[in-house]
Amino acid sequence: MPALVVPNRSKPLNIPILESRVPKPEDLVVLSKPLLEATIKIGNLLNDCSAKWALGGDIGEILNGVNVQPDHITILTNAEGCPEIGKKLAEFQVETSRLVERQIRRNAEIGPKPLPVKIRSYESRFNFDGQRLDVHGDLRIKVGEWEWGDPLDFEPEYVYVVGVKVPVVPLKLKTELYLGLGWMDRVRKINEATARRHHKIG
Repeated sequence: MPALVVPNRSKPLNIPILESRVPKPEDLVVLSKPLLEATIKIGNLLNDCSAKWALGGDIGEILNGVNVQPDHITILTNAEGCPEIGKKLAEFQVETSRLVERQIRRNAEIGPKPLPVKIRSYESRFNFDGQRLDVHGDLRIKVGEWEWGDPLDFEPEYVYVVGVKVPVVPLKLKTELYLGLGWMDRVRKINEATARRHHKIG
């Protein structure tokens, strides 16, 4: 079963296509200094972590050049990774891992009316000099009354943050999730980041 269960659609998806262009000042992607420093610290502390993990949420996207404004750090892992990460980051932990189910702030936009979106995961929380870190193990997504999707699984991609190599959730997976939720504005932001990256390569 896929990570996000979406019923069959009769109407094809309109995926925005963007041409490469010179970035404008408002396109510049900047991560705040406190979040940057916390990300570097986390990357160093989890450098030898044997469990699969990756930076997700807005923090994972901004490290890939997506123009978003994260207010905290998110790590995605599996259920086995929760205790290992908890042990390595023990001095910063404020909430131990527990199974949590909650509705997120934004609804799915894929039908005539918005549908609530719920997530379920083994969640723990940490504090790095005032910067919040949420760790989600075996994250699942549910839209409306549909079935729960499988736990998110992926092969991380890697980026360097001031010389520290950190894994991030692939933008391809994020695009698939956003398409399934009907969040076309987020798909567009990822496409814009890809276009900027191609422009730099050119």
